[in-house]
Amino acid sequence: MAALAGVLTVSACGGGGTGGAGSAPPDISGVVIERAPGRNHRQGHIDYPGKKPPSGGDHNPIPLTCGFYDQQPPDENAVHSLEHGAVWIAFDPATPAGDIAVVRAFAKLDHVIVSPYAGMAAPITLVAWEHRLELQSVTDPRLKQFVDAYRNGSTAPEQGAACAGVGHPLP
Repeated sequence: MAALAGVLTVSACGGGGTGGAGSAPPDISGVVIERAPGRNHRQGHIDYPGKKPPSGGDHNPIPLTCGFYDQQPPDENAVHSLEHGAVWIAFDPATPAGDIAVVRAFAKLDHVIVSPYAGMAAPITLVAWEHRLELQSVTDPRLKQFVDAYRNGSTAPEQGAACAGVGHPLP
């Protein structure tokens, strides 16, 4: 796996719509498209409708630094990282340590966030900008397929922008 690459510049965000350059990601069974209601910068708490974690929408002006977290990060910062091309792998807080180790390994890749998240519809949920995949197990091959397809992918409005800002991921 590639080492986590930190980029120190932050791009400006705003406007509406989606889309990056390049081809569409491959079909992965179970991926749901969820249109983001906006993508503007906002301060403070944002109430994201729908399933958790959110897969897009208005967000904090500062992205979350990608990597592994042992606590649930703020949605508002993580959504900004999704706009930059991050994939967020969220796991139920009751997930066994061995399964956490499996998803934690993905956090070594650039543009990947891995964290616990309470109140999800599935034990493992992956989100990228406007895309969601819910899994029952870390052994499901679609986990890697989703990360490979959407990490820094063409569906991110600001593909390749910095995945660094606030937060202190664990090594």
